[in-house]
Amino acid sequence: MPRFLLTLTLACFLTTSSSAREPDRRFPLFAYLTGNTPAGVIAYVPSELDPRKDVNNRQLATSSIRADLATLRPAFDGIVLYGYHEAATPRILAVAKELKYRAVILAVWDPKSAAELDGVAALARQYEADFALGVIVGNEGVTFKRYEPNDITIALARLRPNLPKSVAVATSEPLYMYKEAFVREYGDFLAPNIHPVFDQKDLGPAEAAAWARTEAAKLATQMNKPVLVKETGMPHSGTREGKTYTPAMQKAFWEAYLKPGRVAPIGGGAWVFHGVAFEAFDLPWKSAESGLEIEASWGLLNPKRQPHPAFAVWKDTAGP
Repeated sequence: MPRFLLTLTLACFLTTSSSAREPDRRFPLFAYLTGNTPAGVIAYVPSELDPRKDVNNRQLATSSIRADLATLRPAFDGIVLYGYHEAATPRILAVAKELKYRAVILAVWDPKSAAELDGVAALARQYEADFALGVIVGNEGVTFKRYEPNDITIALARLRPNLPKSVAVATSEPLYMYKEAFVREYGDFLAPNIHPVFDQKDLGPAEAAAWARTEAAKLATQMNKPVLVKETGMPHSGTREGKTYTPAMQKAFWEAYLKPGRVAPIGGGAWVFHGVAFEAFDLPWKSAESGLEIEASWGLLNPKRQPHPAFAVWKDTAGP
C-alpha cells in the first residue's frame, strides 16, 4: 500500500476509534443511555391525570395515555415515571411497548407502600425483555419529609430480591441533599434533581444550563458513579421572586443544555446523562398543590398536547 494511503487509512481509523464511545454494559439501562444512538427520556405524568385522587387513575382513559405517548414519541424513546398505580402504570407500559419505546424508568412514590414495590417488581419481570429498565425508589420524599432515609433502605431490601438482576436502581432528591451519604451511596446510579430556577435563580438560560451540567459532573467525579440528571430545566411562564419566565427562555435553556452532548464521560465507572427532559406536559394541579405559579409550566407541551417552542429542540436532536 502506498505510504500516503496507509497514512490516510490510519488517520481515519484513529478518528473513528477516538470518536466512538463504548456503551456501559453493566445494565441494559446504562447501555441504552450511553449507546451511540442518542437516547431521549422524558419525565412523564399523563396529561389528563391529577394523581392526588385515587379514582382519577381509574378514570384515566387508555386512549389518553396512547395520545400522550404517540405525541412524545417523535422526540423521545424513553420515559421516567414518578410512581406506581395498579390502575394506570401497567397500561402506560403496555402502550409504550406498542409504540416501540426503548426504555422505561419505573418509580415508587411511597417507599412504605408494599403495593407499589411489588407492582413495580412485577412490571419489571414482565417487561425485562422489552425495555431497558430502571427503578427510582422515592422522589424528594426525604427532603419534604414524606418518609425517612431508613424507609428507602427497607424498600430496597424488599424490592431487590423480586427484581431482575438486569434492572438498575436509584433514589432521587434535590442536589443539595447529595451531601448526605445515604443518598450518594444508594443504589447503582445517582438521579439528582438539579434546578437552577430554585438554586441559582439569577442565572440566564445558557448560564443556568452550564451550571446544571457542571454540578452533575462534580457529583459523578466525587462519587465515581453514573449520574442521570432526572430533573432540570426552566419553565415557560409564571413569575417567581420577581423573575418572569417565557417560552423563549425555556427553549434557550434546552438548546444550551443539549449542545455539548447528551452523555458526558467522566472516567472510571462514572458518566453523566443529560438526555432527560423535564417534563412532558404542563400540569396545573401541581401549581394548585404547591402554591407556586411556575410549577404549572415546566412542560414541553400544554395539556392539550400542543408543543411549546422547546419541544422542537428535543425533536430536532432526537435519534433515529
